Formats: sequence, structure tokens, C-alpha cells
Amino acid sequence: MGCAASSTAQKGPSVDSIIASVHKQSDATLDLSAAPKCADAPAGALAVLGLSLDGKVPDAAWACVGVTTLSLKGNHLGSISPKLAQLSALRVLDVSENGLTSLPEGLAALEALEVLDCSENQLTAFPDGLAKLSKLKVLKVWVNQLKALPDGFGSDSVLEDLNVYNNKLTKLPPSLSEAASLKLVNLGANKLKTLPSLDQWSSVEELRLHQNSLVSQFLPSFAGLVALTLLKIERNLPLSELPAFGVHPLLKAIECNNCSLETLVVDKASLPALEYLTVHQNRLGALPSLDLAELTTLNAGGNPLTQIPDLSRCPKLRVLIVDDCGLVSINRAFKPANHPDLARLVISGNPDLSKKARAAVDAFAKTTAANDGWIRG
Repeated sequence: MGCAASSTAQKGPSVDSIIASVHKQSDATLDLSAAPKCADAPAGALAVLGLSLDGKVPDAAWACVGVTTLSLKGNHLGSISPKLAQLSALRVLDVSENGLTSLPEGLAALEALEVLDCSENQLTAFPDGLAKLSKLKVLKVWVNQLKALPDGFGSDSVLEDLNVYNNKLTKLPPSLSEAASLKLVNLGANKLKTLPSLDQWSSVEELRLHQNSLVSQFLPSFAGLVALTLLKIERNLPLSELPAFGVHPLLKAIECNNCSLETLVVDKASLPALEYLTVHQNRLGALPSLDLAELTTLNAGGNPLTQIPDLSRCPKLRVLIVDDCGLVSINRAFKPANHPDLARLVISGNPDLSKKARAAVDAFAKTTAANDGWIRG
């Protein structure tokens, strides 16, 4: 009796049954993702069910013409069938983590596409049709081998989020300067020396340019970036000065560590909202007397500084890092009365500080303790 009962047990869902369930639906989602669970992302739908595509998308999937969202993430496909073009209603396509070396030319037929995620593949180029996807709002292609973006890409587009982090781009198409809808731009970890005009990027809120080879003299003006809140431009070794700023009323954070800055020009007229400024490991021989009413964090460690400047016009300062600089003296305006919110002061690695300077540092002991912080050095 027991054996007979077990033989009638129902089988679990299969890939074919998942596809069949959306075959005749409109505005449907077909989730065939198989990515395993990791620290920052859940397991794909197939992985949860213990299923796999075995390296090939079933032909039945390309007949689901009502599908608007398709995820093939983490299936090690190697290639995508040209039949993808049959899914003309597709608005969201995720083909990330598949070892892809190319995308089908039929991509241009997906005129409704708004989101394309092909990150963590081996792509060396995009089909020219990418520039024709006029409704594309999000393009994620981080961790690939791209050497260029197609000519015309960005022109007359509604693109809002562009992430090409960790590729091999040496330049960007001039047409990208016309992508006036951009809000989030990540160009980090490429081989860029310059950028196209940024005059039309007035909606960009976050601009990441880290780990490139940007040259100060080749950079366009950043004055048009009036909505900018974050500028990440660190680890650009040729960068000897910050780009030409205009007025950036919303810019809160500038990260420019590990470059070759020789001068630092920042002021409240251009950057009235600046809260976070890091210029660690540059070539700054001196810091200006900063007048930044909202500044809470300044990291200038690892520069050949001899003095902490007048920071009294930075009354909200909470974190000051000036380690390994060769400091000798401290401006007399650097005292607890001018910095009541100071919680962390890192001043280690400055063995030549005068006795007077050390006494000025020690005077902050009660202030930092009251703010649940500490002095290091």
C-alpha cells in the first residue's frame, strides 16, 4: 500500500511548465533566472526550484509574445538566440551572469525596451541597434570587456541610469553628451582620459568616474551638473586639480583620493551644501582656509601638509583625518570652541608636531569624548 501511494505523488514544476504558464498571457513576467544566492542578491527562480536551462533557452520561451519582463540571469548561456526579437512587448530584459560574448542584432527590434541588464558577461561590443532603443531608461553593463559604446548612443534618448563600471572604454561617443535625462552615471574602472561635453547633463545626480586615467587639462567644465549630489573621481593618477565647477547647490560629497592633486579650490559660493570631502593620498602641499558651512567630514591624510589650516568656518565638522602628512603646526583657530561637534580626529603619523600643536590636539579630548568619538595619534 505504501509503495502505491508514493507512486502517485505529483511532480514539481518544470521549466516547460513555467513557460507554458505565461504562454498566452499579456503583460507577463517570465523569470528563468538561475543565479545562486549570494551575499547581496537572492537566488534566481530556477535555482530556488532546483531547475536549470542547461545552457539553452527552450524555443517555447520565444513564443511568449505577451511577456514584458524576461530574466535569464545566471544560466551560463554563452549566447542568446536571434528569436529574442520576437518578444516585441519586452520592457525589461535581464541577461546578466551568462558568459555572453555578444548580443543578437535583433536587440534593436525590442522597441519597447526600458531596462537592459547585461552585467557580468564577456561582451566586447554592443550591436549598433542599441542606439535605436529610444525608450531605454536603464542600461547596466558593468563587469564586461567593452571597448566602446555605439556611435549615436545617447542622442535623443530617455536614458536615466547608465552603469558601465569595469570595462575597457577608452573614450565615449560624443552623442552621449546629449543624454539630457541621465540621473545616475557610473563610468568607473575604465581607461578614460577625458569626457564629452557635460553641459546637457543637468539632471545627473551621481557621477562616478573613479579608477580611470582622467587628465585635468582634457576635462570639460562641470558647471552644467547643477543637480549633482555625489562626485566620485578618485584613483585617477593624472588628475592634478579638480574639474572646473560652477554652482552646485545640491553637491554633498566629493571623493578624490589617490590622484595627483597639487591644489584644492573649493568654496561655499560653488559648493554651499558640501558635507563630505576626501582628498586622501594626493600631492597637496597646503590646504586653503575652508569656508564650508555644511562640511562634516574632511579626509586630507597622506598629503605633504605642514599645517592644519583655519577651519573655523566649518562649524559642523565631525571628522578630520590628517594622518601621515608631516604636520608641524596647527592654525590657532583650530580649537574646541570653533568645532563643538568634532567626534573623530585622526592625526597619527605626524612625528614632527610641535609641543604647542600637540597641546591643541589634546584640548579636543573632552569634545570628542562628549560626541562619542576619539582622537587617534
